[in-house]
Amino acid sequence: MLSTLDSTVSASRRTWARLTRRFAFAIRLGACFVLVALAAVVVGFKAQYTLIWIANGLLLAYLLLAPRWRWPAYLLTGFAAQLLGCQLVYRSFAINLCMATLNIGAVYLSAYFLRQRSTLLPQFTDPAYLLRFLVFAVLAAPLASGAVFALFARSWIHTAPLHSFQLWTICGSLGAAIATPAFVAIFKSRSGITVNWRKNWYYLALLFAVVTAGFAQTRAPILFMFYPLLLLVLMRMGLAWAAASTLYAAGIGTRMTLAGLGPFAVINNAFPGEAGIRMQAFLAAGMFMAYSVSVVIESQKKAEQRLQEIVALHSLVTENSRDVIIIADFTGHRKFVSPAMETITGWNPKDLARYRTIELVHPADRPKAAAVVQSIRSGAEGGMVEVRFRKSNGEYVWAEASLRVVRDKATGSPSGILNVARDISERKQSEQSREFHNSLVRAIHEVSLAGILVVNEDGNVVSINKRFAEVWGVATPEMPISVHDRVVASDEQLLADCIHQTKDPEAFLKRVQELYANPDENDHCEIELNDGRILERYSTGLRSDAGQYLGRVWFFTDITGRKQAEQKLQNAYQMVEALSAMDPMTGLANRRRFDDYLALEWRRAMRENKPISLLLVDVDHFKSYNDTYGHLCGDACLKRVAETALESVKRAGDLVSRFGGDEFTVILADTGSEGAFRVAKEICEGVRKCNLPHEGNGIGSVTVSVGCGTMTPRPGQAATALIDLADHALYSAKRAGRDQASCGNGNANL
Repeated sequence: MLSTLDSTVSASRRTWARLTRRFAFAIRLGACFVLVALAAVVVGFKAQYTLIWIANGLLLAYLLLAPRWRWPAYLLTGFAAQLLGCQLVYRSFAINLCMATLNIGAVYLSAYFLRQRSTLLPQFTDPAYLLRFLVFAVLAAPLASGAVFALFARSWIHTAPLHSFQLWTICGSLGAAIATPAFVAIFKSRSGITVNWRKNWYYLALLFAVVTAGFAQTRAPILFMFYPLLLLVLMRMGLAWAAASTLYAAGIGTRMTLAGLGPFAVINNAFPGEAGIRMQAFLAAGMFMAYSVSVVIESQKKAEQRLQEIVALHSLVTENSRDVIIIADFTGHRKFVSPAMETITGWNPKDLARYRTIELVHPADRPKAAAVVQSIRSGAEGGMVEVRFRKSNGEYVWAEASLRVVRDKATGSPSGILNVARDISERKQSEQSREFHNSLVRAIHEVSLAGILVVNEDGNVVSINKRFAEVWGVATPEMPISVHDRVVASDEQLLADCIHQTKDPEAFLKRVQELYANPDENDHCEIELNDGRILERYSTGLRSDAGQYLGRVWFFTDITGRKQAEQKLQNAYQMVEALSAMDPMTGLANRRRFDDYLALEWRRAMRENKPISLLLVDVDHFKSYNDTYGHLCGDACLKRVAETALESVKRAGDLVSRFGGDEFTVILADTGSEGAFRVAKEICEGVRKCNLPHEGNGIGSVTVSVGCGTMTPRPGQAATALIDLADHALYSAKRAGRDQASCGNGNANL
């Protein structure tokens, strides 16, 4: 049940908060109407000459805190509230209408000059704004409306104009001076008005008691306690409660003074209403005192806040800075050391206090550190030095120390040294790495067999070695061979000196331009020069680790000797290759060359569906020739038969080879059986015409028998089928009596 009740209460609160936010402006207008009307009724229209006119000050507070585009709604609401309040007290509608109009006019005039910019909110603790408020709201607006009221009072009410002007102006001025700052303070502090209530309520109760007792009697002069108690409430509870206390005193004091009570009522008055004016001046002075003290308190708070911000900023910088901050006097005594000292070096404040700073510097670096300190002592404003600083573990860290003189603010004389040091170990390692890199590049430049050229992104040569000059025959600067920090030459000028040496200048220039236009493209090629030399060129783009284009590097190597050696080697290889495919005795292709060439032509004939022919040539009775004339004569005979076969073959694509022993072959590509048979007959006739004596042969001279085979290859058929066909034709020619040609298809013999 309790949980259900709690949920119901929470839901009701959320609903109320949602409605409050939705109708917030309507609620503020309603509150403005009620408060202004009550102020007019409580004061009373007939008694306004002797009372503070709170209604105007209250409405002015609403206008100063509201956006300007909502002023018409507040002015209409205030006008209706004042008209209603005055009508309840004084029954003359015409007089009430004029009075309400004058009051609204005075309020609008004050608000217009105090709130010319929509973003400008009232700041009574600001001296400049307070002065403008006194001029426009306390003086100018009441004086202007008072002058109009004096003319109105003479014509309609029949009172003395001067007296009416004085009473209207004084009541309006005091009302604005008391009510407006009070209600502004209350409205601006409404969200935190209960912050100090529970802890300091008795100060407020004491002030209310003193005010009530002070105005209720005249024997004990206790009303003078109002001012110190008001200041006490101001300092303990804030300006809002001080303003509320002043309003309470105004209400109590006004009613009791009109009733003839209190110190102001018993004083002899020179004219009617003087007691009320004195009481109002008393309260206005209290409000002025409260705001004056608030200005001082606000200024002090701002100074304290600024000081706290400076301290917080100082702590933020010193505690989070990666740099070590040290403030020391000229004797070496450290007044401040930032936490970065322990982070970087490992020294805690207690252990660090046992050493002077110079004692922790590497012995080799102490002289230059001492020289900088001495220069500052001698009048220099500062200096910078790079030293190695000893860490708590005995290792050293590179530090860059920036020293500046610290001067006394009062006298301006030097009082110490500000030392801001940072760890530069990584930078030192980078510098050492860079030195090593430059040394490595310098060594590569010096010993490289290639001519090296480095061009930056602007097209200027920043590095060139002597080998480049030797390769191209151009002049190089007298500088050491290295990567230079300045421009060595223009790449266009160097290109002009080199391009005329190439055999194809146009192609050379075109390729160079393409490479510069495409930084990510690489190049590896050979360049022929007019003098017969050949250069190998390699080029690539240069980029940083971040991908930024830095330029291009070119390598040129004279490979003339290597190309000549390669050509000789190629020639030798071709010679060996030719020898490996040649019969050494006859100079014809050997069996190996025959097999390769037959396989090649067989596949081609199969692809093109064309015939291919093979001739097998055999010397008749060659064994008896060797036996009769000897092997040397036999070799000569074979050479002559080979020459005759070559003479009979007219086409360059036909191959004559030695098949083995006294047998020769002729491959005839794209040749039918008739053409093959014709070539075979020419070989037989040619050998016969040589008239080589051969006693073992029936006709007395050397003859040959030829077998012709012709086929159109089909898929799956091997070239050996053609050899078998020619071989069978050869045996047919031999069986038919030799010295003739025979075709594998049974053609007639010669």
